[in-house]
Amino acid sequence: MVDDFKERHRTGAVGLEEVRGFIRFSSHLAGCYNRFSCDNSSAHSIIDQMTNSLAKAKSENRFIPWAYVFADYSVSGLNPARQGYSSYKAVLGDEDQPIDTTYIDDFTRASRDELEWWKLAHSSKRLGKRMVGASDGFDLNSPNADIMITMYGLVSRLFIKGLRQKVRRGMKGAVSRGTCVGKVPLGFTRRICRDANGEVVRRPDGRPRHEPCIDPVTQPHRLEMYELYVHKNWSPYKIARHFNQQRVDGSNSWTASSIKKLLKGTDAIGIFVWNRQRREYDYELEKYVKVQNPRSEWEIYKDPDLAIVPKELWRAAWLKLLRIRKAHPLTGRKWTRNQKSASTLFSGTLFCEHCGTELQLARSAGKYKVMSCRAGSLGAKDCALTTSKSTQIIEDCLLGHIGDHLLSEEVIANLVERANGYLEEEASKPRVDAEPMKAKVRNYQGRIKKLVKQVEQEPDGTLCDGYHTRIKELQKEVHDLKRMIREAEVHNQPPPAPLDVERAKVYLADLRELLHQEIPMAAEAIRALTGPIRIRQEKIPGKRGARWIAKFSPDLVALLRKVAKDKGYCDVPTLTAIPSETQSVEVVIEKVPKYERLAPKFKQLHDNGASIQTIAAAHQISWAYAQQILAFAETGKRPSWGPSKKGGKGRSKAAKYKDISPDVVRMHDDEKLSFERIAAALHVGVSTVCRAYDYGHPELSRQAVAAGMTPNRRRCSELGEEKKREVRKQLRLGMRVQEIAKRFGCGRSTIYLIRKQMETEAAGDKAS
Repeated sequence: MVDDFKERHRTGAVGLEEVRGFIRFSSHLAGCYNRFSCDNSSAHSIIDQMTNSLAKAKSENRFIPWAYVFADYSVSGLNPARQGYSSYKAVLGDEDQPIDTTYIDDFTRASRDELEWWKLAHSSKRLGKRMVGASDGFDLNSPNADIMITMYGLVSRLFIKGLRQKVRRGMKGAVSRGTCVGKVPLGFTRRICRDANGEVVRRPDGRPRHEPCIDPVTQPHRLEMYELYVHKNWSPYKIARHFNQQRVDGSNSWTASSIKKLLKGTDAIGIFVWNRQRREYDYELEKYVKVQNPRSEWEIYKDPDLAIVPKELWRAAWLKLLRIRKAHPLTGRKWTRNQKSASTLFSGTLFCEHCGTELQLARSAGKYKVMSCRAGSLGAKDCALTTSKSTQIIEDCLLGHIGDHLLSEEVIANLVERANGYLEEEASKPRVDAEPMKAKVRNYQGRIKKLVKQVEQEPDGTLCDGYHTRIKELQKEVHDLKRMIREAEVHNQPPPAPLDVERAKVYLADLRELLHQEIPMAAEAIRALTGPIRIRQEKIPGKRGARWIAKFSPDLVALLRKVAKDKGYCDVPTLTAIPSETQSVEVVIEKVPKYERLAPKFKQLHDNGASIQTIAAAHQISWAYAQQILAFAETGKRPSWGPSKKGGKGRSKAAKYKDISPDVVRMHDDEKLSFERIAAALHVGVSTVCRAYDYGHPELSRQAVAAGMTPNRRRCSELGEEKKREVRKQLRLGMRVQEIAKRFGCGRSTIYLIRKQMETEAAGDKAS
């Protein structure tokens, strides 16, 4: 039972087979959530709450299985991200789970935040599931539930506000007396306070009071940190790695940021500052943010006996950090490179599956960019992702999977159809006439000018005050009208033209080049499509390094919603009607040779009837390379290339057919010469001319590969266009076929073919 509780507490997953057997005995199953917020509370509180919930459920003829019991220990009700609470909401939101009612002991157990209570109540009502308080009699299905939520939220907010003020008052007094408030930094520990007679100083609850003191175990490490940074010129990154290897203070989670924070800390010289900043809930961002308090509200306690580092050494470290900060190009701005201004296509999207750390650039020099997990490279947090990968390999593998599977022709056609539906609905909306509002603005501005002239000429000050008040009123009306005009003009902008499937395919033909045109915007779109991508590594037996495995759940509909919202179409009602379809996928991130990637595809095309030459032309490679790839697909034998023969400048000579390809295309398409005559003119073989023509027209090869046929190269007559016109002229004059063939030096079949074409054209003209 303990293992079962821990597993669903962490994951929020409950198997249906665990509760399906109870449905035979009780048609109504219920869930239970319990919580206490303080370490000082008794752990038996959870048992008492659950007992009340079980009794209430029994009185209502409902059964609570063990799989639906969730709890949080020593977690504030103001925190909506509680693990047990979040896990229970995930189970409650699963429509397949047969939960009929949620039981809590009282209103404040689920939350002490009124906004979170309204969200929970709305979610329960939407799912059609009851919520009942065992002790306070709260029932979400009662007619007065909304009023009760409002009143309970008000009472809870007043209680929290009063409690917070009392706690802050007590903490401020504790700091002024030099006693401990919160966790002490590195180099310090806590000891029991004693009075002048050596007696233990106790708090009102009888427990001993503590005060900070120097820790003889960690104090040398705090001093060593300053010496390494100032005297040996070690970087915070190197110090963090050193501390992780030594497990300073029993931790292997040291980072460069934590080292910098300790280096700047004034506690190292015996100055302790409390209330420097506070946490406030940002209702727009829906999360808690840190806010700096005014210096007048700081509480400062000084004790020279608690100084660990000499002031000269601390000042040298502080000045060095200040110089580096001033020289940094991002000083004064938030570090938003990954989330808001990505430098690579997958910045801010890749996360380590082992420790949860975001993967960042470990090297960003030109095209040799490498991403890694900072914790893994530092050996921190027992992270197993110790290797790094080139961004080129990451993009090749992930974009290849996106292009081949997520953005297939069928998916693109479906998305284009949906997008055009949104655009059509947006175009059908009526436009707002802004001309009356513009006329009002001109009228008000004229009246303001008149009043200003009257003020300038009016000697009576009291009348001037009245004019001034009226001018302010008219100016406010002008501002409001201009705002409405701007909104109307934005609304009246015509939506983009409908999308074309073929144009979308052209754009996506080179997906990587398209995305690299605007990397930050492309990275944000990829993040919306794939969601967070979790990376783990797997060792390759017999090889150096490791392969990465990327796991994510793509959602094309979420991407469509985001694009529509960015373009101002967030009010389209069908956006919310389309259900999201996500499925977890795994992609191997590893450098795979080109021939290994193409082998399965080439084998399938060859089995469908496409020739080696056609496959090679369609993929812009040589015939020999295509043959080697097919051999690898059939036998598994990898190609072996000898040392390349380089010329004087170190570059191999380009293939002949690539050089003559423009001339071959021009002579065949424009001059209508046959391949045989082109070969004779260029002094090459006919097969080389065919390869050159296929290289210049890859679309013909692609069509032939798809159909399993030979490319349609549109063979031309060996006579050429000029002689062909002469042959037609002689045929119209009635000259015999044998004489014409002898005159132009060609076979009679050629003349018969031209005469047949003339007869077909004449029959068509007669019919029209």
